[in-house]
Amino acid sequence: MVLHPAVIFFPEIPMRTVIGALALLLAAMCSHAQQIPSGTLLPTMLDNTLDSNKTKPGEEISAKLMQDVPLADGTKLKRDAKVLGHVVAVVRSPSGRQATISVQFDRIGFEKQAVPISVGLRALASMEAVALAKEPINSGYGTSVWDWNMRQIGGQIAFNGDKIVKSQTGQVVGKVSQPGAVLAIPMANPARGCAGASGNTAEQAFWVFSTDACGLYDEKNMTFVSGIGGATPGQVVLQSPKSVEVRGGSGWLLQVN
Repeated sequence: MVLHPAVIFFPEIPMRTVIGALALLLAAMCSHAQQIPSGTLLPTMLDNTLDSNKTKPGEEISAKLMQDVPLADGTKLKRDAKVLGHVVAVVRSPSGRQATISVQFDRIGFEKQAVPISVGLRALASMEAVALAKEPINSGYGTSVWDWNMRQIGGQIAFNGDKIVKSQTGQVVGKVSQPGAVLAIPMANPARGCAGASGNTAEQAFWVFSTDACGLYDEKNMTFVSGIGGATPGQVVLQSPKSVEVRGGSGWLLQVN
């Protein structure tokens, strides 16, 4: 006896239905990336140490999100989410030019996925500056962190007890959602080369940074190209006459392109 394989017939599926299903699938795959609008700030702490004398192109780098970041659809990028990237290029000072490190952060962990992003750098603070911003500045500051007043990187003061942030002139410019977490609309800082809210005019997360924080803080003899727009959007270029060294624990206020 010869056994013949079973033949199964499927009803014909209209091509229009197939195309519609594929479109829905693609929309679902892209939806998370679309939820992080241009101008969104990502306050992060660098995990690695970057050193132009040791770091090599292609090395992976990562940073940790230090505050929940609210998104327009009501969801949040969660604190401790990883922002991932790599070293693009390294130029060492003995070459006769400035020492340079170029890096690129290109994805972030969101709902158990790695969502692609393109970010530039609005502000960078050394590990020491970050540590100092976590120390209360009021004498006799009590037993609770809610009693503390904190000097943000850039000079503004966060009054935890009143849940407000004041500018250097005393104007209320943001709110403390919880100690160590600030929400505000970004302020322009023309003297340092930063515009105000760009693309996203909702409240942004600032962590230990002032709402007008812009440029480098406590990183001597170093300059940077932000990578916010321009010819190489998404690449952050750090330069120094001798060597570039940015230690793990430094604060990076990234901005989505």
